[in-house]
Amino acid sequence: MTRKILAAGIAALALSSCSTITHTSQTASVDTRLYNLTVADMKVANAKDSVTVDWKWNPLSTISLKAQKESATHALLNRNDADVLVEPQYIVTRRGIFRGGSVTVTGYPATYTDFRPMSSEDAEKIATVNGDGSTVVVNPVISTTAGKVVKNRKPTFIPSRKRVEAHHQFVNLIGGAVIDIDASIDDGYQLGAMYGSYGKSWGWYGKFVLNSGICYDGRESDESRKWTPSLTVGGIKTIYGGLSAFGGLGIGGYFVNDGEYGYNAYGYETYFSIDKAKFTIPVELGLMMRISKVNISVGATYTTPLCGGYGNVNPFAGIGYSF
Repeated sequence: MTRKILAAGIAALALSSCSTITHTSQTASVDTRLYNLTVADMKVANAKDSVTVDWKWNPLSTISLKAQKESATHALLNRNDADVLVEPQYIVTRRGIFRGGSVTVTGYPATYTDFRPMSSEDAEKIATVNGDGSTVVVNPVISTTAGKVVKNRKPTFIPSRKRVEAHHQFVNLIGGAVIDIDASIDDGYQLGAMYGSYGKSWGWYGKFVLNSGICYDGRESDESRKWTPSLTVGGIKTIYGGLSAFGGLGIGGYFVNDGEYGYNAYGYETYFSIDKAKFTIPVELGLMMRISKVNISVGATYTTPLCGGYGNVNPFAGIGYSF
């Protein structure tokens, strides 16, 4: 009986020592998203303010109505030293296709203050305002996934006001010389004015001048000062700081030595030398420097010799005002 029990015990021990026990476990990675949130208080003005921005018709550059609204909003924010406009309202007035229009913006200027990391109280307020019972994790700690430290921080963006490059209107008084290339006409002078609008994008300008010269009439052996008008239009753009470049072409007149055959006092046919003003297409280039609101401009106009001769070169300088 004892041998049977001992044999059974040995058999049980042998079976237990030869058996294989397998333990199975499963792991899953945790997708963790961490946010570094920054909040700020907004100080809103007690009263509304408004600004009206006018725009002029520009045949060379079309500015969208959206850009006009942004420009008006930017002007209002600058005047109040504010960051954002609360409840903005816009009134757009169009004066016609060639007369431009205006945008009036009204709203409450507001300023961001007290930038800080989000607290639990801030999170509760945001959840209350959202009304969706959302839960916000504040100041999250570093978590681990598969034994590796993970720190995935989302960058914080601070709102900033959008700046719109403004265009300046200007008016200049122009003066200069009128020089005949082949020197057949005595040097004269020019007087006129220049008006336009310019900025970082292309603007426009128009220039009207009266050119003068001492002209000789061989038939009467007499000299007199003659005048011829010239109108130039073109584009102008700020290239660096307050320095702008402009160029254009137009219609007008220039002085040239011409002649015709006729009969003198003795009845003989002869050739009379006559100085005349003839039609031309002037081409010009120049620079304008704005110092504060004062403009100083220099340039030259070449009156192309469409009707003979060599044309005139008319250098000019000007001074004016930007607004």
